[in-house]
Amino acid sequence: MRYRKDSIELSQSRDLPLLRQIVRSEFVTHTQLFEFMRLNHYERTRKSFDWRLRRLVRHGFILQSTMPTCRAQQVYSVARSGALLLQGLGDYYLLGRDGGNRNSVEPSVLHAVELNEIHLTALRSGVLARWVPAIEIRSQNELTGFGYAKDYDAIVTVRSDKREARFALEYERSPKAAKFYRAIAAGIATERDVDYILYLAPNYDLLRFVSSFFVNARRPVYFGLVRDWHEQVLNMGVSHCAMTNGLRLRDVLAAIDPQVASAQRP
Repeated sequence: MRYRKDSIELSQSRDLPLLRQIVRSEFVTHTQLFEFMRLNHYERTRKSFDWRLRRLVRHGFILQSTMPTCRAQQVYSVARSGALLLQGLGDYYLLGRDGGNRNSVEPSVLHAVELNEIHLTALRSGVLARWVPAIEIRSQNELTGFGYAKDYDAIVTVRSDKREARFALEYERSPKAAKFYRAIAAGIATERDVDYILYLAPNYDLLRFVSSFFVNARRPVYFGLVRDWHEQVLNMGVSHCAMTNGLRLRDVLAAIDPQVASAQRP
């Protein structure tokens, strides 16, 4: 079959997975995107990946920008045409969340890029069984009657000690207003679909500030440093509302009884 000049035929095995990863990441750097494609066995060589990415940018499926805070790397997000295409294929994508001016978008970009690094660390370590991204969580929460108690950054399932455990992940790179955390602490009392919640933060001061709002939380909430995640993954130290020291994330996972947790879910 011959195609019209300047048209594009999208590969089910290469192009669509690339678009889907950008949607799942929301914002992703060039290096990160290649790592996702390589680790998930969609691409083997950087040359092939670069050609595919340039092609999708040129045909308007992907948006490309540069931000100094991302070490001058190209940052990619899905264009409206790419979103509409995936939406028609049944993918999770709520239109209308495009950013405004650069000042409002940049914090979201930094949060997404650093969350990608948390995701990639789990992939590289081999412990990751499943990663449900924020965009799928928002879709379920907004469009169905059986969503989560919060729009978490991710729902993560990991393999630990020959079994799987699932938790909600929140990456807090900067502080929010106290009323925001009080509302979350009250809201997660109704959470029945995850075993517990893990907050990661870049420094101790922010970690202690956030954890102070969850002392009386009715669901288990744990706190840890993002650098410890990158260095130790499941062996990282975590605390319970800044009151318990010396816990390992792996031990917390092992303490969850899968039968009890399953029975608690609706």
